[in-house]
Amino acid sequence: MTFPHTPFQIRDVEVPNRLVMAPLHEITDQPFRKFIREIGGVGLVVSEMISSEALIRHAVKAERMMAATGERPLSMQISGGRPEALAEGAELCAAAGADLVDLNMGCPASNVTKGGAGSALLRDIRLAERCVSGMVKAVKVPVTVKMRAGWDASQKERGEFLDFLRMFEAVGVQALAIHPRTRAQQYEGNADWSIIARAVDAGTSYPIIGNGDVNAPADAFRMIEQTGCAAVMIGRGALYNPFLFRQILDPEFAVTTEMRIDATLRLFQILLDLLEPREALHKIKKIGAWFTKGVPGGSGFRQNLHAASDPQALMAAIDALRHQAA
Repeated sequence: MTFPHTPFQIRDVEVPNRLVMAPLHEITDQPFRKFIREIGGVGLVVSEMISSEALIRHAVKAERMMAATGERPLSMQISGGRPEALAEGAELCAAAGADLVDLNMGCPASNVTKGGAGSALLRDIRLAERCVSGMVKAVKVPVTVKMRAGWDASQKERGEFLDFLRMFEAVGVQALAIHPRTRAQQYEGNADWSIIARAVDAGTSYPIIGNGDVNAPADAFRMIEQTGCAAVMIGRGALYNPFLFRQILDPEFAVTTEMRIDATLRLFQILLDLLEPREALHKIKKIGAWFTKGVPGGSGFRQNLHAASDPQALMAAIDALRHQAA
């Protein structure tokens, strides 16, 4: 395997390289996915987490989260704790154009886990089995899973995640992304990559995708070297630096301050093209703050960003940042 350029297969879906954009709640919507693909370097993108219960109620927001145009390959991620709802939700995602349907078994948020979804499924392997099996039977596209190392440290130490890996294989899961923190850790502490290595060593027939603490190109190469995973999934690292995928593919690719400011502007333009102005402002206020960390004048820009009440004011703030950073 030559990381990161060689393609890899998730059953019959070819991913053109070994870099995956992680699903991020309220981040990886259609505009952001379009943006990150424009920047370049990413092989597979995943939608933000979509509630299966909201999908089967045909909630407008949930249906909008499935929006996709010309994205190949595209994975849509759903969450839930009822096998019937997940099966129907998977069908809706496949009908909307998903090349892959992913089950979220990693979200640690209490408003998700209290309903038995996300990482709460790690507490009940039999329920998780019914959920995954129902999805596999419902759709023709490959079903994948994203999970954590366990609900808490004791479950992780017992190695129960390996039982889940074997169960996934038995019911027909085609790929697994593993984030090696527990639910109890949330996003604190370090990601324990030895968990990814143990998952790879388990020898499943499906690829293992590593996730967690990849914030620089060197981190991606270290993860591959230390774990042997088939691909690397990046989440928060791509918010700090949306050029990270490009830099992993090309070590000579240099990112300038001007490029980071241009990226902020380009994302806002895409948001305005695809969303109502008010929603576009809301999104750029969240993401633009990440993009400009470390940029000269970035602190003042972020104050102007959060104060902006219309697109013109935000464009002016970007122009002011550009002049200050020049």
